Amino acid sequence: MSSLPPNRVRTLRETAQLSQQALADAVQITRQSVHLIETGRSMPSVDVALRLAHALDSTVETLFGMATQEQVLWSESASPAITGRVALAHLQGRWVSYPLERDLAGRSADALVTRSRGRKVEVELLRSVSSLSEQVVLMGCAPALGLLADRLNARSGSGRFLWLSRSSTQALQSLARGQTHLAGVHLTDAKTGIDNVPDVRRHTRQQDVAMITLASWEAGIVLAAGNPKGIHQSADLRRRGVRLAIRESGSGARRLLERELARSGGSVASLFDDPLEVRGHLEVAAAVCMGAADAGIATKDAALSFGLPFLPLAEERYDLVIPSELQSEPRMQRLLDLMTALTFRKELSAIGYDVRCCGERVTKESST
Repeated sequence: MSSLPPNRVRTLRETAQLSQQALADAVQITRQSVHLIETGRSMPSVDVALRLAHALDSTVETLFGMATQEQVLWSESASPAITGRVALAHLQGRWVSYPLERDLAGRSADALVTRSRGRKVEVELLRSVSSLSEQVVLMGCAPALGLLADRLNARSGSGRFLWLSRSSTQALQSLARGQTHLAGVHLTDAKTGIDNVPDVRRHTRQQDVAMITLASWEAGIVLAAGNPKGIHQSADLRRRGVRLAIRESGSGARRLLERELARSGGSVASLFDDPLEVRGHLEVAAAVCMGAADAGIATKDAALSFGLPFLPLAEERYDLVIPSELQSEPRMQRLLDLMTALTFRKELSAIGYDVRCCGERVTKESST
């Protein structure tokens, strides 16, 4: 006699007019395993329960109630030496863990790391499997992605959205590894001057992706209140005594800094004072605001967020890169619909974004 709580797998399978073998094939398990699960003699793993729910157009909770006693699973680590509290997402048939650190320290965790094995970590779940399988990861450095995630999460509908602040190059690398649903990029190619397309093409050679413009913005120098160092052009950043907050390598802001310094015959290595390296446009502005730096390369919205003076240097296009197979997925459709909604566009305009190109498609073959 079964000691496991009853489940609804057989009921929903028969409603869907599927044989045990057809369901087994869809879930990639044996017919005998389906039989054991239906009769309550076996409890599926979290991954199998999730696949069963998907095949039967249901949820894990509907199929098993709280019967899924296994609250531990192995996941792929999105960062080296990951420990402690993590966020989780289900991508391309496997789980991925992301550390909750820095700007995510105040976010409640999806799971806790219990042990690690190379790039794999075992985690104890703190949320239901169904809610975690709905999570959508947005990677990029634009604060607008955080606003987008916040608005989506405040509304009813499919998906739960998580913004992870990463440089454009890191976001593209994660997309290529299947560790994010979306990558936000602003990378001007040094040789051609073309925005984003060369880098997206280079990182996604084996993927079919769509590029959709979120907005354009001004990138430039965030200055301390009152501009006490008298910085009026990029060449002034090379003066002795000017402390810079700079973005990490691979970021669009770092590329812009290197390009501007090169124009005056300098480089990051030639700066008189060792720069303070930070992650994200908002961290650049925060460092300047707190007096840890005199200036830094970031975007206009970051300067506005801290009420700081801003010296524009370039206009850049910020594109969202999405695997083509996800475009028609309900969660991504919600995101794209809200992105082009009038209320969201007005909010972006209020913080310095140019939204006239919002929603336009860009092709990887583009050369202009």
